[in-house]
Amino acid sequence: MNSSIPIADSIRETLSLISVTPGSIALYTALAAVLPLVYTFVTTSLNAGKPTKDGEPPVPPYWIPFLGHAFSLMGSMNKLHNGYRKMDGRLGKPRTLFVFGQRIYFITDPASILSMWRKGKTVVFEPLTEFVLRNLFGTTDSCIKVVSVGLPGIDQTGLEGQLGWSKIIHKWYLQELNLGTTGLEGLTRQFIRELNVELEKQIGNDFHEVDLFAWVKGIMFQASGRALYGHKLRMDDEFVRNFWKWDSGFLQLARLYPDFLIPGVRAARSKVLDEFVRWRLEVQDFAEDIDDDVTWEENLGARLVRNRVKLNRQVFAEDDHIAHASIHVSLFWGLEANAIPTTCWMIAHILFTPGLLKKLRNEVASCTEDPVKGSSLPTFDVEKLTKLPLLNAVWQETLRLGVSALSPRIVLEDTEIDGYMYKKGGMIQGLSLLVQMEEEYWGKDVNEFNPDRWLPYPGEDPTVATKRIREFQSKLRPFGGGTTVCPGRHFASQEIQAIVAVLVTAFEWDTAGGKVPEVNRDFFGAGGLPAKGDVKIRFRRRV
Repeated sequence: MNSSIPIADSIRETLSLISVTPGSIALYTALAAVLPLVYTFVTTSLNAGKPTKDGEPPVPPYWIPFLGHAFSLMGSMNKLHNGYRKMDGRLGKPRTLFVFGQRIYFITDPASILSMWRKGKTVVFEPLTEFVLRNLFGTTDSCIKVVSVGLPGIDQTGLEGQLGWSKIIHKWYLQELNLGTTGLEGLTRQFIRELNVELEKQIGNDFHEVDLFAWVKGIMFQASGRALYGHKLRMDDEFVRNFWKWDSGFLQLARLYPDFLIPGVRAARSKVLDEFVRWRLEVQDFAEDIDDDVTWEENLGARLVRNRVKLNRQVFAEDDHIAHASIHVSLFWGLEANAIPTTCWMIAHILFTPGLLKKLRNEVASCTEDPVKGSSLPTFDVEKLTKLPLLNAVWQETLRLGVSALSPRIVLEDTEIDGYMYKKGGMIQGLSLLVQMEEEYWGKDVNEFNPDRWLPYPGEDPTVATKRIREFQSKLRPFGGGTTVCPGRHFASQEIQAIVAVLVTAFEWDTAGGKVPEVNRDFFGAGGLPAKGDVKIRFRRRV
């Protein structure tokens, strides 16, 4: 017992040296709070750039345990990845981020993104279906249950024997929206008719001044919406305002922002849903009386929509209004919110690139057809139109600069991709936009609009030109890839190039003093990117 006395005395003597005052308590509290942060940052910094012990991609430094990189992901994604690029001197290395203990993997190498898409059995999108439908489109539990039947990575307990809604819809997408189908042909032709109706309102011999992006947005919203959903959907000014208000907060909805940070966004979405509820109740009975060979009809629009209405009546209760409506809103948003900004960019680049408007007028003239009944505006052979070399080059360059697509996937089993291990339960995001804007791949003019990069250069060997252009195409993935590649990509291509052909042919443009607005890259991953501001132009009908 006596041998313990010197130890106790030593402890008391040490404690006596520690001054216990309010100031020292505050200091010790601060140290207790800061030291774990410093330790976390130092340890993660020492291992930055190296694969983890399990072979996962490197983990960038972070400060806060458990929260990990959460705050970094709430800021500008472009700034975040520019910082990662500086660590390596290049873009391509993948990363592992931790957010609330969950892994998020970023892949930016184009070959690795393609490899990810090819791992369709163990790396899939479908487990994200509930998150997307609930948080972005405001759907119901009953809708999520129906859509989840038969999807990989989703627990099928209680869903056995139910109708596979998603598989049926996927089959219809192939039948109605693939190249060469009567559904796609009918949808595009109806879009051109609706477009001409809108543009006839703009015809005049005197110059008319407009904000270019707002004007194109207004014209195309109506034409696309009616081509897809017919004439009974009330797309009045209030509906349009609510739609774009909702769309403006789309990324914040994905980040689960509360209402006080995005005031009015969820309320605007609810009003859009309300109109689709009203529309369905008015038109659904017409669906049973329309022949299957009819590709478009004024009450329900495209055959694809008509079939969805009939299928939904089989799987949803009649009074489950939001389930019915949210299924349609997701399709409507996918069309309008992505194709319209892309159209604005394509028109703007054509108008403000010296000499390009004249060249395109000459090129598209070879595809002109007689006007549709009741219109004086030209129409076009769309199949020929989309094969024109210069128009196609402008289209691809517009996609490169103006579309930001994410390819999120959930890892169902530990999966190796290009030398790195991706662990079960993690999320992988293929960041195609960073590839599209990387100087290493595109050259010093990466930030400039240059459609010539998609064409053979003067005097270039044809074999060399083909190889170079294919290399560019391998790095342009605006519609995602794999089994969940955008099903509407062919219609988007046709409708956008059709409206461009009509506008360059039918109108004279005065762009004096203007320039192409800056792209708002804060909407990273949102599809078609909006502009920072607008630009005034004048136009009149060509004579």
